[in-house]
Amino acid sequence: MHRSMLAPTMSALTLALVLAPLAPAAASPGKDGPTLSTQQVTDQAPPEVTDRMIVKYKTEAPAAEVERGVEDAAAAADVPEAGKATEVRSTADGAAVVELADEVTTDQAEKLAEELTKDSEVAYAEPDRLVSTARIPGADGEEPERTGSVAGTAADPGVPSLWALTNVRAFDAWDTATGRGVTIGVVDTGFANHPDLDSKVVGGYDFVSAVNLSNDGTGRDADPRDPGTYSSYGQCYAGSAASNSIWHGTHVAGSAAAKRDDYGTVGVAPDATLLNARALGACGYGYVSDMADAVRWLAGAPVTGVPAAPKRADVINMSLALGGSCPVTLQNAIDTAWSRNIPVAVAAGNSNQPAINYAPGNCYNVITVGAIGSDRVRAPYSNYGGAVDIYAPGHHILSSGNTGTRGPVAPNTRFDYGTSMATPHVAGTLALLKQKNPTLTADQYKQAVLDSGDAWATLPGGKTLNTHDALYITKAATASPATPAPSPATPSPTTPGYTTKGAIGSLYTRLKGQTGAPTSNEKPIAGGVYQTFAKGTIYWSSATGAYWVHGAVETAYQRNGTANGVLRFPRSDERSNGIGGSYQLFQNGRILWSPTHGAYALEGAVDAAYAALGNEKGALGYPTADRRSNGIGGSYQLFQKGTIVHGPQTGAYALRGAVKGAYERKGSERGSLGYPTSRETSDGAGGVQQSFQKGRIVWTAASGAHALQGSIAGRHALSGGTSGALGYPTADEAPTSTGGAFQVFQKGRIYWSPTTYAQQITGSIGNAYLALGGTTSRLGFPRTGEVVRSDRSVVQYFQGGSITWSPGGSIRIDYR
Repeated sequence: MHRSMLAPTMSALTLALVLAPLAPAAASPGKDGPTLSTQQVTDQAPPEVTDRMIVKYKTEAPAAEVERGVEDAAAAADVPEAGKATEVRSTADGAAVVELADEVTTDQAEKLAEELTKDSEVAYAEPDRLVSTARIPGADGEEPERTGSVAGTAADPGVPSLWALTNVRAFDAWDTATGRGVTIGVVDTGFANHPDLDSKVVGGYDFVSAVNLSNDGTGRDADPRDPGTYSSYGQCYAGSAASNSIWHGTHVAGSAAAKRDDYGTVGVAPDATLLNARALGACGYGYVSDMADAVRWLAGAPVTGVPAAPKRADVINMSLALGGSCPVTLQNAIDTAWSRNIPVAVAAGNSNQPAINYAPGNCYNVITVGAIGSDRVRAPYSNYGGAVDIYAPGHHILSSGNTGTRGPVAPNTRFDYGTSMATPHVAGTLALLKQKNPTLTADQYKQAVLDSGDAWATLPGGKTLNTHDALYITKAATASPATPAPSPATPSPTTPGYTTKGAIGSLYTRLKGQTGAPTSNEKPIAGGVYQTFAKGTIYWSSATGAYWVHGAVETAYQRNGTANGVLRFPRSDERSNGIGGSYQLFQNGRILWSPTHGAYALEGAVDAAYAALGNEKGALGYPTADRRSNGIGGSYQLFQKGTIVHGPQTGAYALRGAVKGAYERKGSERGSLGYPTSRETSDGAGGVQQSFQKGRIVWTAASGAHALQGSIAGRHALSGGTSGALGYPTADEAPTSTGGAFQVFQKGRIYWSPTTYAQQITGSIGNAYLALGGTTSRLGFPRTGEVVRSDRSVVQYFQGGSITWSPGGSIRIDYR
């Protein structure tokens, strides 16, 4: 960073809950500590700004070209703060991280991203937003809650206060597994030295790239220890108060894996080891691009400039959150971990809002964790809804900490609150599962956690973590060692006349008959090979490996040309999306399936626009058709709740609800508005607006959705727009019977003719004009706006005369 750190910080970043500790209640904390009201939780969001962008080109581009592309896009999008760009590094998947000359709002950054993706060479562009810890500050000095029993296998003095481990039956689970041989990777603020953790840490790296966030005087380095998340005045965002260190990563690591000894507390997986990926710094903030690299590193993938991890993590914990859709950069990193059978547990967020609106809880391939108290009631701050996979103890949680208010001083134990605290209980459970069943897929580990969860009347629609029962969803005896792949030189016999070999043969053997018998030998396709089976087809390429495509997904894949088509080769198995449907990833897109709507392909700019709205869990729902040409050089795709339209020069944007209806009234992309050039956004005055090549559509609940175009739109803007003298349009533009056009607004009208241009009428003068018959009267079209005279009377001139209003309310009409 080249500034005093973001005199600003980001999004609803779990609403900056780390910044201002909530005061303990005056009364006794009771069994779950101080009562935290929703009002306390949601009133402290920082400004939504960033000073970085992530830009991924389809083919590697030099830094100068990337910087020039950002600067050109900034000019086109009218974002002058981004007029000077500097590439600071590349992410592990080859995207450029670009620092802007100054901070921009999230909306400005999204406009910049939209402009960048109009370049056909850009694969994707997005703001490099700041992520926050998903923690609610609590009161460290409260009386511990007693569980009523002490596990005989742990002598730590804090055990009687670990209600959470009793709640999830972790102590009972230790008869089966304790996490031995399993490593939990933690993406967080780093760990402070602590007797419960030090001997368990098998490696780490500091991924905090911004010096002014790092609090250690450097950017990325090999020391992942937490120097403290303290901040000075204004460091977190403009005007923010100074804050103390929260020792967030230390607390999270302790809940997951604190060892059994005679000090402090104990974790869910007390014999697991830890990998420390520090990616959050001062204020508990860190960039999305740093999170993504940390996840890749933990998964054993290469990260430029960073030495390889000493071993790969078996489970990853991310106790952090930010408002909005799942960033592409972070999703790609999570996919890397998940495809290597590394389950990723993430916090749902602490905004008392639907979790689908917060990343990474709304990403694919994660286990999203909400928080409960010991009464198995959802914590008042925890996000909720269908995107939450499981709830776990997160309220009034005792774990490892430090006494330092700035840098580390001495280890201690402390209480904390939040979905941050709930997530490591799930990560620890996954470590126990991994020890008992080391060969399951990430999807199977997730399903075991979900299937074993307990349903309670106190938690309608949700299930709570049951660590003990999770170990028995899949018996250890059912997990067989992976079958070695047969040698490519030695085909394995199958049915008469057909053989399988190499990677396809290996996958066929592992699937154990799910595919049915082969119905062909391998055949070449698009630089790879495929082989058909009774129940699907296995495709292989050197870039992706071998994957089975079957059922409705295969039908959709065939409609789109299989590997010869735009999707190219599959790069994942078919996976559950957690809400009753499934998806499969391909090199250039994905196919989504739901039991109600079937399977359809998503690719390119349309896929990116869909992802930005939350995918099938978001505003549009499932796709109901493949992408189609519109016959004029563009395309469109239909969804349950809207349409995405893609123009060859404008990009892809969603249309939904009343705005979509207004667009269709105007003839859609073949009509007078042309293609959309922005997504639907708030207009700052209680409504929404969406821009098009030749106008815009505005909407409010009171007036509906209507287009503004041409001279009438220009006159409306001069009047102050939707917050000005006319307000919102209440009807579309319509022709007059006298050779012009008019549009009705909440507080008046605008008339246009070729000779008088666009003029507005309002108030008493407007009422008098309409009473005379408007443009069909002797007055004709208005040729000026209202003119205030020195005597405070107001006159408006028309083709055939004038109307004058005088103080007191009298109206005089003068004809020429």
